[in-house]
Amino acid sequence: MNDPRWMNRRRFLVTLGQTTGVVVAASAMGPFVGRVVASDATLRICSYGGSFQESQRKAFFDPFSKEFNVKIIEATDPDIAKVKAQVMTKNYEWDVVDMETRHVARGEVEGLLEPLDLSIIDTSHIDKMAVRKCAVANDFWTTGLAYNTKNLGGKEPAQGWADFWDVKRFPGPRAMQNQAPFNLEFALIADGVPMEKLYPLDLDRAFKKMDAIRDHITVWWKNGAEQIQLLSTGEVTYSTAWNGRISVAKAKGAPLGFVWNGGCFDMDWWCVPKGNPNKKLAMQFINFALSAKRQAYQFGELIPYGPTNLEAFNSIPEERARELPNYPANAKVQFLQNADYWGEHLAAVTERWNAWMLG
Repeated sequence: MNDPRWMNRRRFLVTLGQTTGVVVAASAMGPFVGRVVASDATLRICSYGGSFQESQRKAFFDPFSKEFNVKIIEATDPDIAKVKAQVMTKNYEWDVVDMETRHVARGEVEGLLEPLDLSIIDTSHIDKMAVRKCAVANDFWTTGLAYNTKNLGGKEPAQGWADFWDVKRFPGPRAMQNQAPFNLEFALIADGVPMEKLYPLDLDRAFKKMDAIRDHITVWWKNGAEQIQLLSTGEVTYSTAWNGRISVAKAKGAPLGFVWNGGCFDMDWWCVPKGNPNKKLAMQFINFALSAKRQAYQFGELIPYGPTNLEAFNSIPEERARELPNYPANAKVQFLQNADYWGEHLAAVTERWNAWMLG
């Protein structure tokens, strides 16, 4: 544990428990302390499943559960629409949600998320880009261009989005994620728009470019496991994909490659649904997960996404750091997704995307 406040509280609890041998009343020390000492607390966390959530389980869930006698119940497939339904009905299925930037931005616009409790969460060592009013990011990740090396038969792979759209020079079945964000930015880059001039998106131009690739997309994937299966088995030669999932699959022997050039740099954010009665324990978990030690373990050993705690890099070997999205050489050839643009426009553009998919 690197957070001195947390260490002090932990040590205090242990000392107090050893001294008294009894459960401390919540009213005497605040609601969070009461929950932990009572040893019957439950925390429900929703994330993205697969190798990513497996790494979170090892780095955060299991250590937090063991150290504080908190039962962790996991769920998958987070979505701001599901958060909204829980907040509106006050039927909370999730206490902590790991969501992508556009969902967090939308949640803030609609008042669906609790503000960060900075009396519990220490953000002093967190990258300033990774702190918002109602969320703090755990990692940097990249959606980029990935390919199956066996399918290429020794030929050079596509090196960017213009190549991905060039099905004659770079043949082979392709896959993309079934959503507007990322795809529309990649379409504009393929059409010659510089990365620094992507926002606000020229939607007409982006959808026109998507028209040009639609017939060559054999699968519109919906989750991280599906993208890896499609690429690893060679069902598709090229696909949009997440860098960490590709690296984990490569380490297990899958014939995959990944292109940083033109990748979309984004973050996964911890947040708490508005009005959640378990919010103090949720905030304490978030603080636990943000420590440099925990992030260095997750990203240095388990899955190569980038830490948001700047001190975590001190414990990650240079060779490993080169695999991470926010390593300088990788970051400089990517663009950062504009969260505020997507927070404002996500619903309308998604409606247009769904209509385009049916057309």
